[in-house]
Parts: sequence; structure tokens; C-alpha cells
Amino acid sequence: MSDSEKITPADINLSAAKPASEQSTESDAPALGVEEIRRSDLEKKKQSRILAGIFFLLLVLVGGVIFILPKFISPPDPAASRVVVVNQPVGAAAPANQVSPFDEAQKLRQRESAQNVLAELLDVQETLEDKEVEAWASLEFNRVFELAEIGDEAYRGQEFVTAEEYYQQGLDILLSLEASLPDFFAEYMAQGDQAILDGDPELAEDSFNIAVLIMPGNDEAITGYDRSQQLAKVLAIIAEGEGLHEADAFEEAAEKYREALVIDPVHVGANALLEQANTDILDRDFSAAMSRGFASLGGNNPEQAENDFRAALALKPESPEANAALEQTISQMTLSAINIHLDAATGFESNEQWQQALNEYDAVLVIDQNLVTVREKRRGANSRNNLDNYLETINNEPLRLAESSVYQQAVGIYNEAVKITGNWPRLDGQLVTLRSFLERATEPVAVRLQSDGLTSVTVYQVAELGQFTIETLNLTPGSYVAVGVREGYRDVREEFIVGFDGQAPVITVKCMEEVL
Repeated sequence: MSDSEKITPADINLSAAKPASEQSTESDAPALGVEEIRRSDLEKKKQSRILAGIFFLLLVLVGGVIFILPKFISPPDPAASRVVVVNQPVGAAAPANQVSPFDEAQKLRQRESAQNVLAELLDVQETLEDKEVEAWASLEFNRVFELAEIGDEAYRGQEFVTAEEYYQQGLDILLSLEASLPDFFAEYMAQGDQAILDGDPELAEDSFNIAVLIMPGNDEAITGYDRSQQLAKVLAIIAEGEGLHEADAFEEAAEKYREALVIDPVHVGANALLEQANTDILDRDFSAAMSRGFASLGGNNPEQAENDFRAALALKPESPEANAALEQTISQMTLSAINIHLDAATGFESNEQWQQALNEYDAVLVIDQNLVTVREKRRGANSRNNLDNYLETINNEPLRLAESSVYQQAVGIYNEAVKITGNWPRLDGQLVTLRSFLERATEPVAVRLQSDGLTSVTVYQVAELGQFTIETLNLTPGSYVAVGVREGYRDVREEFIVGFDGQAPVITVKCMEEVL
């Protein structure tokens, strides 16, 4: 077979596009950014429009050849055509380089198979180059070129099966890279996030830049890239905040952290520092409130201490320290209040103001009803108060002693009261007065009654005196009623009192109003 009859390789991009020196140079180039990707897309669109124009022009030319050119060219004259037959001598040997049709068909099939694999390889290559594969998988991508060159060499030597094997190896690498796009994307996204945490703006930018190249439309990657562009500024603001933080200027530090979060709302470091600053503010204010509370306790001002400890609890409701301090304060306030009431009760008792003493004991029991001693003191004060009220009442109304039951009760109470020991001037005076009334309650007083001798007189519960002009009755102190009756006259009723002063009253009972 002559050189013109040999099967030649198709136009192969891989073997001709990237010499080793150029590959090394391009692999060292920095990764394209988001803006470079956009410019690359615009350039590709421009080239596509140019290719479309060329294709359209070719269509016009083909149409002209098919539909216009035949009109100007005459068909060949059949009579002038001759068939030249070359007879091969019988027994002559076939040419040495002649290939059998079967072998040639096999070769063509092998070449076609190799070309199909190569075509798929080129398609995947183009897809990955659009994603700037050399920026994130240069070693693997360069290996594909090496395999393609070996395959091209085999192709040119008519070793299509071998060429296909090397093309397939390169295709497998590219397909593996294509299948690993999500993994590479996740890796560079994680690397970018960590770089932001580590405060490395350059690494963060490079990582998110590659992530954008792998998935140009991904919002998270674009956001990460934008964050990396602001990272240096964010770190500078955070550093200012940390300086203020170390100087215990917690509010100012927190404001700086918030300023950083306005630029990058999801910056973990700034959020953690802001939380710490707020915690430090809370701890400082809590400690200050607790200190004020203990100072108030030491200054014997439990009311203010209670306010301070309640303020501390408002900051940290679950604080055992604040709860214990508040309980201690309330206990101290309770004890103080109890002592105040007990002191007042003692003073009232000394002055024999038993009702006021009772009020103080009741106030104590409102605070703590389980105080047994106070309950006993209250019972004693209540007993003395009842005695005081009784003595005051009976001494102010001694005529009640005229009733036997009242008299006997007064005697019994008097006999018990005189047993009370101690210096009780008020009680002593009350008992002296009562004894005087009791003694005179049984001493009769001569009461003189006057009438007209015509009126029939009766003294209720004492005697029926009848008609008289002057009559004398010996009556013990008390209240009495005398009634006069006379025929033809209106009855009369005279109420009179025999007092404890020993004076003999004069009572006149006469019916003087005639009844018509």
C-alpha cells in the first residue's frame, strides 16, 4: 500500500494542543476568578457566533455547487467514453503490499472504534476545561495528555487497538474527574470555610475561586468567594474588638463584633466573640449587684440588699449564689422584723397596754406562725387584755353587781386577779376599785319614799307598801322601780337608783292626773 493509501489519525486536540513545556506553564498559572470565568464565557459565545457565520457561508457554497454549477457544465459524451481493461497475466502473483478486503475492513472498524473513544475523550476534555480542571486536578489532567500522545503514536502506526486502549485510559481518568466534581467542590468549599475560620484570606479566596470554577452557578460558592474578599477587613475589625475586650471594655468590644457581623453575618469567630462579650457583660453586672447586696447587708440595710440580690437574680435566675444570698437577706429581714415587733410588745406589756401588745404578737405570727414562744406570750397578753376589759367595764358600770350572777362572777374574777404577781399599777387600781364596789354592793342604804296617803305604792321585787305618806326602805345599791296606783287617776312609774355613795335618796310616788 502506498503512503496515500495508509490510514492516518484524525485531527487530535490532545496530542497537538499542549506541549510539555506549555503544560507546566499553564498548570502553574493562578486559578481563574469569577470575573475571568464570565469573560471566558463571553469569548466562547463570540467564537460560537463566528463559527455559525462560517458554517452558514459553507452552506451557501454547497448550495451553489449543487443547484447552480450544473447549469454551466455539460454532461460527458457517452460515445467518447472508453473502458480500459487491463488483463493480468494468468498465474501472475498479487502485489506484495496488497491488503485483503477483510483485513482492511477490520482495520477500518478498529480505527472507527478508536476514533469514537477519542471523540468522547475530547468531549469530556472540553467540559472539564470549561471548569478550569487544570486549576484543581492538573496532575490527572496532564496524565491524560501523556496517554493521548502514546495513543496517537500507536494510531499513526496503524495500531488502532493499542491506540484505543490508551485513549480509553485517558477517557477513564477524565470520566473519573467528572464524576468527582461534587467531591472536589465539597473539598474546596470546606477548605475555604476552614481558611475563613483560620483567618487566611488568600487561601480562602483561592479555595472558593476553584469551587466557583467547578460549579459556576452555585450560590454557596459565590457567597463564600464574596466572604473571602471581605475577610481581611472583617479580621481587622475583630482584632480591634479583641483589644477592647482584653481591656474589659466589653460593650465597645461587642459593638466591634457586631460591626464585623454586618459585613459577614455568618462569621463563626465574630459570633463566638460577641457571645463571649455578652457573657462577660452579664457576669460583670451580676457580680456588681451581688457586691452591692452584701455591702447593704453589712450596713444593716436588708431592704436595699434584697433589691440588689433580686437584681442579680434577674440577670441569672438560676444562680445558686444569688438565691442563697436572697434567702439569707429575707431571713435577716424576717428576724429583724420579728425582733422589732417583740420589742414593741414587751414595751406595751410594761405599760399594761394589752391590746397593743396583742397586735404586735399577731404581726409576728403573720411572719412566722410556728413560733411557739410567741404563741404562749400572745395567750398571756390576751388573758390580761380580757381581764383589763372586764375590770374597766364592771368598774364603769358597778350597778350590774346588783345582779347576783354578776356579783358572784366579779368576786371570782377578783379573787383570781389578786394572785397576779408583779408591778402592775393599772391592775392594782382596777382591783381596789372593784373591791370597793363589791363591799358596798351588799350594804343596804335607807331610802325614803313619800306619797299622798291615797296612792297605793309597790316597789318591784322589793315590797307592796300600800298607801302611806312617808315610808323608809333599806335597799342595797342597784336600780329599782316604784309604781303608784289610785282609782280614777293615771298610774305613775318612778325609776330610781341606789348608788354606792351611801347617800339616801328620797322618792315621791303620787297619782295626780285624773282620768276623765
